[in-house]
Amino acid sequence: MGAGILETRGPAVGAIVADQPSDARRADHAGGNGRNRAIVAPPSAAADEQTLVDAQQTLGDSDQTLSDADQTGADSDQTSADDDQLAADRDQAASDRDLAGGMDPRAHALSHDVRERTARRRTATARQRDEVAQSRLLAADRRDTIADLRDAAARTRDGAAEARSLAMAQLDAASEHDDEEPVDGAAAIVRAKGRRERAAQHRARAAELRAQAAEDREAAAADRREAARGRLHALSDRRDLLAELQLEQQLRDQALLHQHRAEKLAHALQQSLSPPWLPDVPGLEVAVHYEPFAPEEVGGDFYDLFPVAPDRFGFFLGDVCGKGPAAASLTSLARYTMRTAAMLRESPEAVLRDLNAALLMDAGDDAMQTCTVAYGDLDLRLRPAVITLAVAGHPAPLIVRADGTVTPTAARGTLLGAVSNPVFETCQVSLGSDDAILVYSDGILDAEIDGIRIDEDKIAGILAGEPRAGAQTLVDRLLAALGRADGPLRDDVALMVLRQLPAIQA
Repeated sequence: MGAGILETRGPAVGAIVADQPSDARRADHAGGNGRNRAIVAPPSAAADEQTLVDAQQTLGDSDQTLSDADQTGADSDQTSADDDQLAADRDQAASDRDLAGGMDPRAHALSHDVRERTARRRTATARQRDEVAQSRLLAADRRDTIADLRDAAARTRDGAAEARSLAMAQLDAASEHDDEEPVDGAAAIVRAKGRRERAAQHRARAAELRAQAAEDREAAAADRREAARGRLHALSDRRDLLAELQLEQQLRDQALLHQHRAEKLAHALQQSLSPPWLPDVPGLEVAVHYEPFAPEEVGGDFYDLFPVAPDRFGFFLGDVCGKGPAAASLTSLARYTMRTAAMLRESPEAVLRDLNAALLMDAGDDAMQTCTVAYGDLDLRLRPAVITLAVAGHPAPLIVRADGTVTPTAARGTLLGAVSNPVFETCQVSLGSDDAILVYSDGILDAEIDGIRIDEDKIAGILAGEPRAGAQTLVDRLLAALGRADGPLRDDVALMVLRQLPAIQA
């Protein structure tokens, strides 16, 4: 759009009246002819001319705004294209991993995140394009208004030209009358000559005004053509906007489909890796909680409680390295290896050594499979019950006594799957009436409350203070603390509480 189209052609409209001869505005009393009437000038159009000048400036500003908006739209389009390329690269990486073996929900989640960011940028671009379209329509309306003003100016100039033509005709008639009457002196000769000169001036000025009126009409037509082009640009922008929104909706639908598939896969895998139910142990209250940090992820935490002999039960809670299908495979290996080893081995340390050997055997030449785990052997034949603990690179379980005090356990050990001969320090703890043991994964240790990371002392402080707290009560207190965390979970959280019931309840 060029603002130059609105350049005012010819003299100002307000000058139409100012340059009329003063003698043409009154009757010619010297001739005494009643046919000589006063010539009334057309109304001034100075206000219309000023409006045209102001509108020209406004349209110039509008054109600059549209130019800036077009540049912004181009930059936004480039940003969207870059984001689309990044999303495509991530999708290609996900496809490569799928071909290597199994669907990776995390790859789809990352791709979904990229698409969401792209969607937000595209939405901003769409808004900018819509604003440009609105600006174009507004500019078109302004150009139509300017065209109307130019038409009005042309009509005003036509009126002035008609007035001059009328004055010219009157002067010609007066001159002819003077020629018909006898000349009675030099004054009459001068008067006739002056009338003819003024008539010639009126003819010339009327021709100029008609030429200017024609130019105004041409400028009005050009403005209307420019307004039509602006409306076409606006319609084109809106068509592009509609196409962008349709494409964005398709991408969002695809991303949601990927996410739903990933969530269903993760849920199915997670159910297959978690015990469908835990046994009802007489005299023991059990509460567990497992929460993956993302619904579309297969978590790496695992737990179980199972009988190994009459009135003896094995329990464990662990965390494998990684997420997704690879972690699911490792979780399955760890869980079933420990259940089998517990049937054949007497000590928790031996169970962990068998799992370590299985991890080393299953690992490839270029990969290392590691996990942490806390394993306990619970003997309910004794009063109080006795738990033998072995820990491999895992947070030490905590004992919550009946009086509300919390004490740590002393079991320590080497991460499994890292070395062929791990070292373990086992310990035994007693579990009296209303005492409980808490086993947890390190996901809770990654959380922060008021900028302070949760550690073992913080967990002990959360659990302490309430005598004879039930197993589910202890779990709920930890979950309530996690609900006050500064941000979302960065890792899976698994909790298991085993509480010895009083003899009457048992």
